[in-house]
Amino acid sequence: MTNAPEPDVRPGALRQVFALLGGTLLAQIIAFVAQMGVARLYTDTDLGYLGVFTSAATLGAAVAGARFDLSIVLPSPGHEASARSLARLASRCVLAASSLATLVAAVARPWLEERYGRELAAWMLAVGVSILFLAQGQVCSYWLTRHRRFRYIAASSVVRSGAIAALQLLCGLLASGGLGAAIGATVAGQGIAVAYLSWRSRDARTRSAEDPPVREVARRYRKMALVGVPNVVVDAVRTSAIPLLIAGYGVAALGQFNLAWMAMQAPVALIAGALSQVYLPRLSDTPPGQMTRIVVRVGATALALSLPAFAVLAWVGPALFPFLFGQRWEAAGYFARALAPWLALTVASSPLSNVFVATYHQRRMLAFACVYCLVPLAWLALSPYRIEATVGVLGVVMASLLVGMLVMVLATAREYDRGGKNRSAWAGEGAA
Repeated sequence: MTNAPEPDVRPGALRQVFALLGGTLLAQIIAFVAQMGVARLYTDTDLGYLGVFTSAATLGAAVAGARFDLSIVLPSPGHEASARSLARLASRCVLAASSLATLVAAVARPWLEERYGRELAAWMLAVGVSILFLAQGQVCSYWLTRHRRFRYIAASSVVRSGAIAALQLLCGLLASGGLGAAIGATVAGQGIAVAYLSWRSRDARTRSAEDPPVREVARRYRKMALVGVPNVVVDAVRTSAIPLLIAGYGVAALGQFNLAWMAMQAPVALIAGALSQVYLPRLSDTPPGQMTRIVVRVGATALALSLPAFAVLAWVGPALFPFLFGQRWEAAGYFARALAPWLALTVASSPLSNVFVATYHQRRMLAFACVYCLVPLAWLALSPYRIEATVGVLGVVMASLLVGMLVMVLATAREYDRGGKNRSAWAGEGAA
């Protein structure tokens, strides 16, 4: 049994969680209030096409850093030089991926025009810029996470939500809505957010003679890319393909679904986002013997916060959405009710999924991610029901899968406590 000191998971961690919760809460309030105006300026078709654009950008941003962005958190405090080199490597991967995405959008433009129309096809040429902003923001966020600068991450959430909301409302008023105003405002807001993050993480760009070459850290952390990227790709395909399959029922249906998803994601981002940011570096440093206790504490806290919140949202959703956003958004309220079980479990599973990263059991996460991706896509593609019933079944099925994931997390934590792999040896830090 190790005699290592117990990691600080209480006062310091809770202060950091509340710091992130405060920033995320304000960001979600801004976004939610702004959507009341956005929903009246833009049609459900406009927001449906915006969902197609953001789905493609989210897919590209998820893999753009090749998981070297997440690796920034992993080197021990004595290996700051490696973290700086990893930040440079991740940024180069992001630039290459965003350039490739622009090229793919240009080549695919005839197909996009045929499927979605000329206006969206033209705006898809900007998807590479959106990927650049989103993915580079993740690189900066992981650098700030490494150094526990959570107040800046919280502030960046407010900057992003405020910028996107203000620009969407302003552009919507000036242009009387429209797809171009929705996408242009979104991308511009993302740019403002990454500019703020880049400024706050500018010490990541300093150079030292001690910094290992980028090729060396790429080789040392290649397992993060080889094992982690497929997992991220699967998750990103699921996240992006679900809206695209719903668009098959009608672009307006996707607009209704996206509004429900945005509103219901507010508590998910508020609770799960803060817990994930704070506990990822701590999970990475947790010695065997203490992981299960942290997993149980985080999971119980997340469920205690999420279950009552989503129960209330499911109950009032059908009446609340038309009241807040306008009568044409009645279907979004029923979508919100259907999504409640799924998103309630997401709050608990999202921060705890980092256990697979911290214990280097990402193959288990990949196996689950494949099932978690294939099941909803197969259901949406093959469902014989109308969109409302289809989404209702989807919410129950996805919640059931997440219960299975929580069982996997607990089993992995217990296995690690009985003698898991040493983090630094696996990653190559300090290895002979």
